[in-house]
Amino acid sequence: MSPGISVTAYSVVTMRILHTSDWHLGRGFHGAPLREEQSQMLATVCAEAAEHSADVVLVSGDVYDRALPPEWAVKQLEDCLLQLVQAGVQVIITSGNHDSAQRLGFGRGLMAASGVHIRSSLQDAWDPVELDDDDGGTVLVYGIPYLEPQLYAGALELERANHTAVITEVTRRIREHAEARTAELAGPVRTVLMAHLFAAHGIASESERSIGAAATPEQPLEHHEETLGGLAVVPLEVFSGFDYVALGHLHGRQRLSPRVRYSGAPLRYSFSEENQAKGAWLVETSRLAEDPDAAIAALDWRIGRPVKRLRGPLSQMLDPAVIEQWTEAFVQITLTDDERPERAYPRLREVYPHLMSYSYAGAAATGTHATYSQKLREAESEYDVVSGFLTHVRHRAPSEEETLILQQALEDVRSAEHQPPPREGGA
Repeated sequence: MSPGISVTAYSVVTMRILHTSDWHLGRGFHGAPLREEQSQMLATVCAEAAEHSADVVLVSGDVYDRALPPEWAVKQLEDCLLQLVQAGVQVIITSGNHDSAQRLGFGRGLMAASGVHIRSSLQDAWDPVELDDDDGGTVLVYGIPYLEPQLYAGALELERANHTAVITEVTRRIREHAEARTAELAGPVRTVLMAHLFAAHGIASESERSIGAAATPEQPLEHHEETLGGLAVVPLEVFSGFDYVALGHLHGRQRLSPRVRYSGAPLRYSFSEENQAKGAWLVETSRLAEDPDAAIAALDWRIGRPVKRLRGPLSQMLDPAVIEQWTEAFVQITLTDDERPERAYPRLREVYPHLMSYSYAGAAATGTHATYSQKLREAESEYDVVSGFLTHVRHRAPSEEETLILQQALEDVRSAEHQPPPREGGA
């Protein structure tokens, strides 16, 4: 560990940091707009910063959901930043893999004077935001924007273009700068690192875009030296020596180590985030050296609709108690009836207005079925042909009512075929 940024060598400082990330302004949920929910999310950030007397708000990447965000998302961000600055809160933002680094970084020199600091280029990574503390100390906040290895490995003079190599080199340069700056400063110094990446032991969800690692939702990611995908997962050792590491990209709030954490996305953007903790981390730097876990508090936020995955037979999905509990949630329903129920989707949609995903996984869908050509060969009547087709495409046999309709229709066809043709010339 480099002596210039030893986590045990500093005097007490008293800054409070609110760590958040992955706002994804402009994103929806399975086609449903989230404009109101995202407005509530930004209002929550401002309110929590005020309630907890935060000195700094960190946004570790993916401010927007796409390179060209909608106009209302840009306006929402401007209003939020203005409210924070007017309250005396410093804001530090890094670009994520969803952001356009150039567009997000527009006007950053002008905004820095007002207290909004944007880190969106490679050189920004070792140019810290220096924040004065009440005790005469300094907090150095280094913001690493999302760095695509294929684009930046050359500039960093690396032989291998992967995330682990890029972040290892960038943090090495940051440590060098921190050591030199610490020697110049008179008071105590703390170092905070922001980054947007896959870190080892982090748990992914369905809503993060792949950045080189083949992540299985709800399963931890691991670093492997043998594969390119494994090298896309950055080992925690890369972050040693920093007082706090504020990560972004994974959408669940997670503690990877006492000092390395993901804040997660404040909103749920996929059904795999159903059980994730949502909110932010509140960091009190004065206690980091003694006990990081005591210095960092989880802030739990409940914003927007809950999301719920429901699985079972149709009768269970239509149970009044289940409906009452989840009728206002975004729901994903998987039916498991032995036979595909009639009119299942419209019946579910009627009681679950925010049904976003529907599928059938019952025995009729997963069992072994003869092909339709086999059913045709086995058919002994016209009814068997039609019934076999319906069973094949719907994974259930015709109901009693449908059988009567089919039999009557076939009888009408046969009767029509046996009617004598009309005589030429009229009556």
